[in-house]
Amino acid sequence: MKPHEIVETEGTLPKQVLPTIDLYMDQVIQLFEQHYGKMKRSDDETILTKTMINNYAKGKLFHPVKNKKYTNEHLMLLSLIYEMKGLLSINDIKETLRPLNESDEGFSLEDFYDAYQVQKEQNMQAFEEQAETLLANVRTSETNGIQQSLAIASAVHMSHLFQRLAEQLIDESK
Repeated sequence: MKPHEIVETEGTLPKQVLPTIDLYMDQVIQLFEQHYGKMKRSDDETILTKTMINNYAKGKLFHPVKNKKYTNEHLMLLSLIYEMKGLLSINDIKETLRPLNESDEGFSLEDFYDAYQVQKEQNMQAFEEQAETLLANVRTSETNGIQQSLAIASAVHMSHLFQRLAEQLIDESK
């Protein structure tokens, strides 16, 4: 797989696909399957379940749901939760989202989400460049298995460093 193929399969929930009406839970799950489903490694993986959404609600990771309907704000927050849950604990996600959930009327979650989408695009461009450099050794090496293992270990290490950075930022905000 090439880095641009990874970027192409990166799921996202762009603001322009958010519905103009509030959604029921089953519709939310279906929307997330449509936009994040291409990130699955296997067909038996689940993107989002009713239990997950209920646990996020009980954990107060987003505003309470009214009349069993989820607003676009809920969808944006669920998208952020989904993208963070692979690396951060639920408590860390809650702490990260706390300023968004506790903000005053002058704060726009939509503006924040727009800025996040722009940042994601920049991250994907930087990833492509770094991954191409990392994979260059694997493609040119005679000992492909060893170089591939080295590339995997290096990618995991970079992921770990970014995870530690995120955790440190969370700890500093407490």
